[in-house]
Amino acid sequence: MSCFCAEGCLTGMTVTEKNQIFRRIRRKIGAPVMGVELVDEQIEECICEAIEEYSSFINDWVLRNRLGEMLGLPSEIDFTLKYVSNSLYFENSFATNIGEQIGLGANGTREVKTDSIILTAGTQDYSIPSGREVLDILWFTPSFINLYGLDPFANSNIAFSEFGASFAGHTLYHVMPVFDTILTAQAAELRNRVRGSEYHYILRPGPDGTKTLKLFPVPSNNGPFAGPNFGIGGGQGTPGTMFYTYRDRVGYYGNPDFSGNTANPGYTATTTYEQGNGLVSGPGDAQLNYINWFQLNSVAQTWVKKYAQALAKELLGIGIRGKFNGQLPIPGAELTLNKDDLISTGREDQQRLLDKLAKDLEELSYDTIMAKRAAVQESVNKSLSYVPMKIFIY
Repeated sequence: MSCFCAEGCLTGMTVTEKNQIFRRIRRKIGAPVMGVELVDEQIEECICEAIEEYSSFINDWVLRNRLGEMLGLPSEIDFTLKYVSNSLYFENSFATNIGEQIGLGANGTREVKTDSIILTAGTQDYSIPSGREVLDILWFTPSFINLYGLDPFANSNIAFSEFGASFAGHTLYHVMPVFDTILTAQAAELRNRVRGSEYHYILRPGPDGTKTLKLFPVPSNNGPFAGPNFGIGGGQGTPGTMFYTYRDRVGYYGNPDFSGNTANPGYTATTTYEQGNGLVSGPGDAQLNYINWFQLNSVAQTWVKKYAQALAKELLGIGIRGKFNGQLPIPGAELTLNKDDLISTGREDQQRLLDKLAKDLEELSYDTIMAKRAAVQESVNKSLSYVPMKIFIY
């Protein structure tokens, strides 16, 4: 008969090895001097439960130490007893997204595109097509240089001289420093934002991967950006046009062929760390399975044997000798059984083993290991400081 716990927990354990563990547990409890009323199937169940408990502690340790390296990886990867190397994927995701959005460095793997929405009076909700990662919502075209009298082909563009603003032809425009043009455009944009009213918006998920843009206030023919100056594509008495920048959605680490959602095969993740779509976004997404007997080293197997013995004590006390409340009726008297001792010592042994395992794992955390290595290196450097240089040795 096989155990009813984790499937395959005793994989790799031979029949001879299993019988040896059975005999050892029975002898530790009292056999052959005292009878141990546990059958092989019950002891086997204790061994499986001990393996499950050990696996749980190990997997919890892995999550606490390596979750940062798992984030963004496909959730179908089995991380059980796997070393996840330091990747900085989590940190790079922020740097890449920010770099792409502001145009910093060579983060041009995904082109930033622009599209527009023609506003309609009385319509508050607008749909953005699926497959787009919206970066920014613009009330009008960002060409402030042309909007505020800085057209190089205009005969009356504004140029800053040493004594203030003046009007000059486009020849002088090309001679003036570029920063004058940039500062003028930025000042014009800031004045418009501070002194003029703007739309506010909420961007929500829509049906079939689309996004819904909700504008406040409701666009009207005399709204914030109605008219020829701001409503690009509209005219006086029209709500105008709203622009937005976006990037096309890509899959896992820029691979457009990766589909991370098994429930929706046509879906590709927006970014490396989009939650809930086939990528590890938290502790519950990382696949960590139970470890079987064959995968345990000698140290782990010794712990499992001791913990199984503690479980067998508790089981014998509760499930067998506690059946008649520890009192076994015999002809003319009652025999008191040691159920309470078995239960208490079994639970104490379990807690002691769990505490030791938790302490050992804490000592083996990456932070602790690095601190110990640093202390060793500091001691080595201190020792070497007492060694005289060769030039002083005759």
